[in-house]
Amino acid sequence: MTELSLHAPTTSEKVRWAFQDTATITWRDMVRTARQPEMLTFAVIMGMFFLLLFNYVFGGAIGAGTGVDYIQFLVPGVFVITALQGAQQTSTGLAQDLSEGVISRFRSLPMNQVAVIAGRTVADAARNVIGVLLVAGVGYLMGFRFVTLGGAVAAIALTIGMGYAFSWLGAAIAAKLRNPEMVGMLSMFWLFPLMMASSAFTPTATMPKWLKAFADNQPISVTADAVRALSDGRPAGSDSLYAVVWMIVLMAIFIPLTTRLYRKV
Repeated sequence: MTELSLHAPTTSEKVRWAFQDTATITWRDMVRTARQPEMLTFAVIMGMFFLLLFNYVFGGAIGAGTGVDYIQFLVPGVFVITALQGAQQTSTGLAQDLSEGVISRFRSLPMNQVAVIAGRTVADAARNVIGVLLVAGVGYLMGFRFVTLGGAVAAIALTIGMGYAFSWLGAAIAAKLRNPEMVGMLSMFWLFPLMMASSAFTPTATMPKWLKAFADNQPISVTADAVRALSDGRPAGSDSLYAVVWMIVLMAIFIPLTTRLYRKV
């Protein structure tokens, strides 16, 4: 009988297996999206709702008061909000898997457990690309334009990156609460204040000084401002830098936190 030699997997093997497991979970979630298109439809409908509401109800007053082309101002902000809807989908989807016992089945498999969350966040980022492109199409019909192709690609990439960073916040909430209804309600508590106290829908110049200081520097605002500059073909140096810094900070905090909470489930 030949004696088999067993060896502990090397670091490179562990990394390769983790990427393979992440790709498998990503594919699983993308297939589920194809079978449940309402997950993507909701984000697009919300984006269209914001476009129509703010442009046709508030756009005249805001545009006249600030002297900006409001549709050109509004659409980049709605891009960011649409991407952040993906973070909510991460929360509710992961919480649903936890409550239904799907995660327990994953734990019984010889796979990297962090890949379960990483795969979901990547799948949500892919869905965000489709959602943002569809919102861009609606914005195009309403008069929005990208000045350059390079600016369009950079603007969408920056939007998706911020959505991905916030997906880890959503995953942390889901790993802690594990209740889809509670997770859905709690998600609005962080998204709605950040969304309204930002430059996503209106310039911050008319806000009180204390609120303006917060709004100008929070992640939704700096990303929306950077996306506007890139869409218009203008330099977006500082805003893009701040947006990337926010992404790094969010992921540096919530990736380890989510991993720790998930392993305690």
